[in-house]
Amino acid sequence: MAKKFDLKKGERFALGKGDELSLIQVDLNWRSGADLDAVAFLLNDDGVISEDADFVYYKSNSRSEPYDRTKYGSKKNWRDQTVPMSSDGSVLGSADDLGDGDDESGGDEAGETMHVDLAKVRPGVTEIVFCVTIYDEEGKTSFRDVRDPRIVITNEETGEELCSYDLKEKFSSETAVIAGALVLNEDGDWEFEAVGNGYEGGLETLVDMYQ
Repeated sequence: MAKKFDLKKGERFALGKGDELSLIQVDLNWRSGADLDAVAFLLNDDGVISEDADFVYYKSNSRSEPYDRTKYGSKKNWRDQTVPMSSDGSVLGSADDLGDGDDESGGDEAGETMHVDLAKVRPGVTEIVFCVTIYDEEGKTSFRDVRDPRIVITNEETGEELCSYDLKEKFSSETAVIAGALVLNEDGDWEFEAVGNGYEGGLETLVDMYQ
């Protein structure tokens, strides 16, 4: 079995060419009673999304199945029973983990999972950024209150964990974190980069960065 790599901030792990490794599972894990959300942005060479569906998040209208009123009845049911999907079908988002509401205990380990098919990533996309944001209408929770944030990259076809990154940064008032990114290097190979950058302003800040 190949060695699993524990990355530090700024380090990269080479995934190889698409014909060697195609299906990637991305697990974003944490301990918190708050409502945290995993989102992804598919970026072009300019570092922005080319279209709205390149922002993969829980409320997206680009989903794993098209809306069918007969099947789902309402759009709320449709969103609850499907997952968000990028425009090219290469990235599938996660069902929304709402947390348990118990911020005092730090919560049991929770998280959300995304799936990436590198073979489906359309030309022009050179980076896929994975982020976690806090949904808190009262503004009382930040990443200071989140325990053990971690991102894990797994070969979905074999189940082999390839690399992981424990975010050991001392966060304070940040409500959005870029955990890591899949980056297309100059040779046309994909690498995973441990990022670990935090921002105030939650999801809105990330959207402003990448639009």
